[in-house]
Amino acid sequence: MEIGFIDFSQGERNRILSTLRLLGDQTALDELGIGSVRDAYAELLFPGISTLQTRAKYFVLIPYLFAQGEQLVQRGRLRSGKEFLTWLNGEEDKLVPVLVENSHLGETGIIGSNALKQKRTVKMKPSAIYWSGLRTLGVVRRDKLSLPMACALTVQRAKQRQALERKTEGDTYDDRTAGDTGEALFLPIHPEGTLETAEISLTEREAEFLAECIARSPYTRGSLLDFLVQKNLVCTDFEEIPEEGMEEGLRRDYRLAKEFRRFIYGAHLRYNVVYANGTDQGMEARFHEWYNAFFREPFSLEPVLNRVSCPAPLMQFCVRFLELAERKAWGELDELVVAREQQVKGDRAKLRKPHEYRYDQQRPIHDYPLDFRFGRANVIVQDILNGLGG
Repeated sequence: MEIGFIDFSQGERNRILSTLRLLGDQTALDELGIGSVRDAYAELLFPGISTLQTRAKYFVLIPYLFAQGEQLVQRGRLRSGKEFLTWLNGEEDKLVPVLVENSHLGETGIIGSNALKQKRTVKMKPSAIYWSGLRTLGVVRRDKLSLPMACALTVQRAKQRQALERKTEGDTYDDRTAGDTGEALFLPIHPEGTLETAEISLTEREAEFLAECIARSPYTRGSLLDFLVQKNLVCTDFEEIPEEGMEEGLRRDYRLAKEFRRFIYGAHLRYNVVYANGTDQGMEARFHEWYNAFFREPFSLEPVLNRVSCPAPLMQFCVRFLELAERKAWGELDELVVAREQQVKGDRAKLRKPHEYRYDQQRPIHDYPLDFRFGRANVIVQDILNGLGG
């Protein structure tokens, strides 16, 4: 599992953080610090998928643009990795109106379409959003290659190829690898037509390409993402995914993720009960509904948290929460929730500052069950299956 921004420059890191802030409280907040476990299960089930991805098409558009840029290097129009990245980002901006115009009316997920209406461009480009996923799916052939390094390497190799072609011009070689300058950065995929005719939906060949990538990559093969594509499944909810046909390891991980989802939802409900401080009777009723349903079924916390890397403070919180909830020790349970937020958020903890932060009954904190990026993955899967004619 890859965590953090080790492959991004400071500028890219800042753009990512700005984007996350724009997502709003309900999707960005993690007041109880459960993100490490949530993300670990998301990586197990839907590797290569991020919450910022919108449509599958970008997994092929970015390689198309790299191929186009390489031709410009050979013509002497791009001379450095920095120039290449600047050009790439500019081409991504130019692609927005093309996708909007060529795609069916009402199509969603075109990155920059809203900004286009305001005559501006987005700071976070598709290449930055999809780069890690491109590596995970094996579309980018080098695991640790960053986007800036890929730009620099593309320029370097294009220049080497050009120099070699000049040097050997007029000669003939029986060896087909004589002009090769190393393994291609991307798996071979070329656009049908030109980028000026591109639309946001996948062609059949593009869908076949991505389905094969998911089935072959060591990071995605056997994952829930792979299962959904191979079984031609589009589900409306994470809980509705059928287990029939799942390999045993995948079935185990899927069940453990559902168990964590079921458990931690109660902790988030209780957080809102404490935050509301008696002003939201409906939230209190929902917590007790969760309690009655949760403790009717067997539950073991140990396998859920041991399957992934769980920080010790989070594990201690979960163990203690389960113990106090089972005993209906509501006062101690509320103190635990307050202490956990303080531990995670420090001075930004809301529950310690009732005069500064006000509970909004219309916008409770994290008032939804975890889906481990299923919503994003479902769109990607549906795009692939639509392209395949499913």
